[in-house]
Amino acid sequence: MVYCGKASQGCQSCRTRRIKCDKVQPECTQCVRIRKPCPGYRDQLSLMFRDESSKVMQKAHAQWGVSEPSELGEASGSLPTTTASPVPIRTRSSGPGATSTTTTTAAAAAAATASPSSAILPAKQRRRRSPEETRLPTELKETPADKAIRFYIQNYIIGLPDEPRTAKDLQGTRWLHSREMRNIMAAVGLAAMSNLSGDKAMNTLAKQHYGQVLQTIASSMRNIATVDLDVVLRAVIIMAVYEVTRPRDEPVSPARTHVQGGAAILSSFLPRGQGPADGARGLLQLCFSMVAAKQSSFQYSSLEPNRMIPSSVEPFCDGTIPPMFSDWISICERMVTEADRPSAQLIGIVARFVQLAALVRTRAHLDGHPDTADVIVRALEIDEELEAWEARQAGLWAVVEERVSDPGFFPPAAVLDGCYHVYDNTYIARVWNHQRWTRILANQLLLESVSRFPRSSAPLVPPARQRRALACIARLARDTLVSVPTHYRHPALTEAHGRHLDKTKWGASIGIAGIPTLLFEIKVAACAPGVPAQHRAWALEIVETAYKTTGMFQARVLAEFIRKEMDGASPTASSSSVSSSPSASLSSGAMSAFGGEEDEEGGGGGGGGGGGLYGAMKGQVPIKVEVAGGLGAFF
Repeated sequence: MVYCGKASQGCQSCRTRRIKCDKVQPECTQCVRIRKPCPGYRDQLSLMFRDESSKVMQKAHAQWGVSEPSELGEASGSLPTTTASPVPIRTRSSGPGATSTTTTTAAAAAAATASPSSAILPAKQRRRRSPEETRLPTELKETPADKAIRFYIQNYIIGLPDEPRTAKDLQGTRWLHSREMRNIMAAVGLAAMSNLSGDKAMNTLAKQHYGQVLQTIASSMRNIATVDLDVVLRAVIIMAVYEVTRPRDEPVSPARTHVQGGAAILSSFLPRGQGPADGARGLLQLCFSMVAAKQSSFQYSSLEPNRMIPSSVEPFCDGTIPPMFSDWISICERMVTEADRPSAQLIGIVARFVQLAALVRTRAHLDGHPDTADVIVRALEIDEELEAWEARQAGLWAVVEERVSDPGFFPPAAVLDGCYHVYDNTYIARVWNHQRWTRILANQLLLESVSRFPRSSAPLVPPARQRRALACIARLARDTLVSVPTHYRHPALTEAHGRHLDKTKWGASIGIAGIPTLLFEIKVAACAPGVPAQHRAWALEIVETAYKTTGMFQARVLAEFIRKEMDGASPTASSSSVSSSPSASLSSGAMSAFGGEEDEEGGGGGGGGGGGLYGAMKGQVPIKVEVAGGLGAFF
């Protein structure tokens, strides 16, 4: 789009009076001083993409020495006299709806147009220009980068948790207009639009914008004292989003590299007291994203992406945690608030599980060997730690599940079973999902060890423990899917739905930063053993919708993994791998209620938040069920 000068962001009154507006909310000082109601400010998004057609044409005419068009809408300047081939000109006859075609020459038409008598035509005979005649040339229209930024704002910012709900809410957002942000937004938008349209030229242009933001950030980091931390961190995180958006075989590892870079930048500010007030929370989020991306990367290099114990050794799976990771965790433990301390306690458990998962994939394990038994013991210990962590959470960290009394209120494709979670804030919601995917995979590893290593697992994972693992997976998978509206807003959801779903306060800073990890978590929940078929189908539809709305290539790949699991092309351990004893199997109804029968160790049927609990709860608006804390008593 041609640049026509920076648009004033002042209120209408100050712009009319041509005075400086201080843009104070809700009323500017100038209007308050003269005791006049302030008319408010223009929509920031409309300013970014405003139509400057008339100004462009005026400037062009001034530069070319062409006078302004007359009232007739025709050029009033003289035209060169040239001989041209006849051109058919359509004119309307006096009959209603009738037209006639007269053949004349372009020169004759020009002469007729330039005739002085045309200036004194009656008003009724003056012809208005059609849209085709007033349409701007292509070079004056919105550029691909402008379209990409608009796409990014509409699909990666507006409406997501922790982000503005409307374009008007973006007004005055400082980071939105920085050079780094505009380049990376254009890069992500172009890559996404390329995925959806198949236009490879857009992907090439996306790489150019990506290269520009790399150069800009590298240049700004040479003098760390002048770094705008908010802008740089946002740009680096969205660079990671770019890596999972553009098409490539393994998008997660490059994204993880950017996340590590963001963590290194933030950690360099925190010890000096120069970081943001919630810097420790931000650093913890980056650490969680790193370990989730590490676990997610295993599936891209594996022929069996839905298995925890592959059929053959996969030497390319790297479970190495960055050397600085322990330093970052130490910083967080020293600086984290008491309210966020549970997240600092969880990150170490998750990191140890990812290292164990990499060990299982990269080394050969023999049934009956001590090393194989050691792997199973470590998985059991991690699961016990995750269970204990879950049982401790209450108060601020409690999770409440709600549903409305009208079963048709929410679109079925957007909200699972009409249920949704309410957390204190979105940061806590993200941390809970990290606990869920880790525990799902830990129990999946235990179930797969039963079929792969029967001798090693027999004394460690008896039938009762297998049933507990299946019930735990079913519950946590469902909780993961029920939590989706807290993190991602389906396009079918409206403002009326938002009044229920927006009960969770903001707290995670950047909405789109949580989407790649959420897609991985949905895939884990959908492909875990024992998950009901309808939950898998719902998860697949959500991931496919995310791809259609964002163009994020990672969503397309993960949807294929889920589809393969549903088709049985990549089987994982299932309920059939549990002991063949009739008492060891769980019916789908019992699993949805999280265990209706008593197991051999004496823990009885109840649980929290299961679908089977709602039969006796109809008619309440909304229905609330505590699903956090106290669950360890069942298991």
